[in-house]
Amino acid sequence: MLKKVLAAIEKNNMLETGATVTVALSGGADSVALLYCLLELKKERSFNLNAAHLNHMLRGEESFRDENFVKELCGKLNIQLFCESIDVAAEAQKSGESIELAARKIRYDFLNRVSTGVIATAHTASDSFETMLFNLSRGTAINGLCGIPPKRDNLIRPLIYCTRADVEQYCAQNGIAYVTDSTNLTDDYTRNKIRHKVIPVLKGINPSAEKAAMRTAASLSEDADFLNSVASDALSDCVRDEKIDIKMLLSYHPAIAKRVVKAFYEARFSATLDSAAVNRVYDICKEGSGSIILPLKVKLTIKDGFLSLGESNFTKVKYEITYKKEKINNLLTNNCLDYDKIVGSMVVRTRQEGDKIRLANRGVTKTLKKLFCELKIPEYMRNNLPVIADDNGVIWIYGVGISERVKIDSATENIVSILVKEIKE
Repeated sequence: MLKKVLAAIEKNNMLETGATVTVALSGGADSVALLYCLLELKKERSFNLNAAHLNHMLRGEESFRDENFVKELCGKLNIQLFCESIDVAAEAQKSGESIELAARKIRYDFLNRVSTGVIATAHTASDSFETMLFNLSRGTAINGLCGIPPKRDNLIRPLIYCTRADVEQYCAQNGIAYVTDSTNLTDDYTRNKIRHKVIPVLKGINPSAEKAAMRTAASLSEDADFLNSVASDALSDCVRDEKIDIKMLLSYHPAIAKRVVKAFYEARFSATLDSAAVNRVYDICKEGSGSIILPLKVKLTIKDGFLSLGESNFTKVKYEITYKKEKINNLLTNNCLDYDKIVGSMVVRTRQEGDKIRLANRGVTKTLKKLFCELKIPEYMRNNLPVIADDNGVIWIYGVGISERVKIDSATENIVSILVKEIKE
């Protein structure tokens, strides 16, 4: 395995002489194997080595078991360790993000704070294969099928040519101990389902499926690099006074034009634009006029032959309580709740991981994630859609409806009226 690690480092120019490498050390087999490999390579290559561990506090005692294991390991190997504990679940609740997204942001923020050089993560060829399949299942453009890049900015992935089997064999042969994250053993997460159910089937068809996927990813990455370079030149031709000339844009092949749109947005707002949003923008460009709200509440407008980006309207939600039942127009009942059925206090927020609702007159309980997919709500809007929740969960979703348990009926005495207004930022 050491040869594969060295090949990845050399082929992708991961390490410069005198570099400081910070290993993202979870305590699992992959990250521990990475630490030992780099420690061995350090003998013949001149670089500095330390490690960083973030306790996400998501798995109770197991999280602290991992932290203690990492501390003991680094002490034994005489490696400097940066270690912090952050309540990721609490932070996710504050931000309204999913726990997975919040954890990723917090983890990389921590790694960038403690690192003074490059950050080495333990992503393997197996992880890259899973990422390709995950993106494929959701629908993706070519970049989503390129897998995990060996190197990006200050991130390096020395294990990217190694499979999970390589890692396990390396640990076994060298008597290397590690801890196992119990959540990796369940099928509660999509990635685990792919790992435990999909990949074994594919490897039954081709035992070298991971290597084949690596070749595909490498080929697609080359194609993507070429298309992106052409799009970069096209972007310069299309922009006039910070607007895109639609006629010029549409003169390019859709593969280039869509990249121009994506690059135009991302250059201005330093945020990614998913393929669903890019395709919608391109369709509006062909229609000749229209507007769409993009991530970060950016309003994209196409008018008089030009595409422009600017401030958007945002949705302001408030509610008032009517302490006397009055005749209510049936058309308004989607924004009216029975006050006396509300449990505890109400809060206006965005969706959170695990949110569920049983919509009035639907007869079935669904997660907001599944509901938004079924309603074909654009992915870039899902984390910004206002909801109202009481102590027992979500009771109202903007533009979707109310919960069965708080709907008004003939016995309703007090009514909560939800007022929605578009406000200019």
